[in-house]
Amino acid sequence: MGPIRRLTSIALPIITLTALGTAAPAAPASAASSTSCTFEFEAIASPGLSTSGSSGTVGTDKDGTAACDGPVNGKQPTGQGSSSYKGNYGTKDPDTCQDGGEGVGVMTLTFPTSDGTVKIDDKEAFTYAAFKAGTAFSGEFKGEHMTGTFEVQPIDGDCASKPVTRYLVKGKGTLS
Repeated sequence: MGPIRRLTSIALPIITLTALGTAAPAAPASAASSTSCTFEFEAIASPGLSTSGSSGTVGTDKDGTAACDGPVNGKQPTGQGSSSYKGNYGTKDPDTCQDGGEGVGVMTLTFPTSDGTVKIDDKEAFTYAAFKAGTAFSGEFKGEHMTGTFEVQPIDGDCASKPVTRYLVKGKGTLS
């Protein structure tokens, strides 16, 4: 065995043992906790979406439902929660049915827990796609606490002869 081969066969185990001996102990896995949630509510838009561009308000006049599969603000829900929304659409430019749009608002989620009620006011921005009369359209939202997607089914209005002013919103997101 030549001197280089002998040095390599001795050095490799020493380097390996040194590296293993100086490695920092593994920290316990502490992945960022996130919880999957769903929500559903009826929203009212004023003046409503049509083929003419508009900007206005969107919000709930009564609470909808919410459910999460894990902790909310570190506390486990003991039952179904509620959801509500208040915001504005057409915040960058007027929105239309044929082009979709964007907006900002606050979704409020409230859950019962064994330690009392947990409430989250999530400031968020949203975008949504165009839709045709009688069909659902989809969108995405990104908030301070939750990010996800939603689907909207128009309830009142058809976009052509009457602005769509009432919607059923169903969504899902990840709460972190």
